[in-house]
Amino acid sequence: MKSVAAIIFVCFCSICCFSQANDTLYIHYLDHPPFATLEGSSPKGIEVDIINEYLLWQKTVKKTNPILKYIAFTDPELFYASVKNSSHNTIGLGAVTIAPEKSKEIEFTTSYLKNVAFCISNGNATDIKAKTQPEIIKTFGSMTALTVTNTTLNKYVNEIKKSYLPELKLIAEPSGTKILDEIARNILYFGYVDAITFWFYVKNNPTKFVKIQKPLIQTKEEFGFILPKGCNQKILFNEFFTAFKKNKNYHLILEKHLGSYMGQIMAVN
Repeated sequence: MKSVAAIIFVCFCSICCFSQANDTLYIHYLDHPPFATLEGSSPKGIEVDIINEYLLWQKTVKKTNPILKYIAFTDPELFYASVKNSSHNTIGLGAVTIAPEKSKEIEFTTSYLKNVAFCISNGNATDIKAKTQPEIIKTFGSMTALTVTNTTLNKYVNEIKKSYLPELKLIAEPSGTKILDEIARNILYFGYVDAITFWFYVKNNPTKFVKIQKPLIQTKEEFGFILPKGCNQKILFNEFFTAFKKNKNYHLILEKHLGSYMGQIMAVN
């Protein structure tokens, strides 16, 4: 009987170990090129390439073989809520700026990319020459600001409203790309978008006339992946990325999607 019990125990442990080694890793991603977007039958982009390197690291270093399941979102708020409320082994890829005030709701990984935010106006708008109230009122005084709620971009617009334009009206848009589309169509709109979104948009829409209001550029933030509270993937990813950010493959990923110049200025050290 003891030998039978021992065999059963060994089998049980083997099943448990197999289950842990082959857990499903849920990747919730916001469709937001060049970070992550569906191309053909599978997602592609900067964040997806980094996650694929992370998966390879888990297989080779940690000897685990998680099964990836990608779930796409087009709405930033639904994406955020899906990760926040997930009970699964979940990582969120959404070009999310690391924000301490959100740490009560979600976990952030270490930063994988610098975040530079550009203040954009229609190309026919006057240039803001300095970050002063007279200059900002002269250009933006009769305009409406476009923003994406629950983002750092929204914080920057609200800072302008609080400090310079208390009567400023805000309109919520679903994405930075939509903000740029609207600004290109209407001289009375402005808003913040991240630098990569702007670079990608101008590259793919060379006839759209939009410009950067340089005195209002923001350079203080970084992007991280998000996870539900208590998810053990945070520790694993941080261990992986400490070495990976020094690896040539990291810089090759950025160069592939952003070009040499943008890849260099956006890479974390």
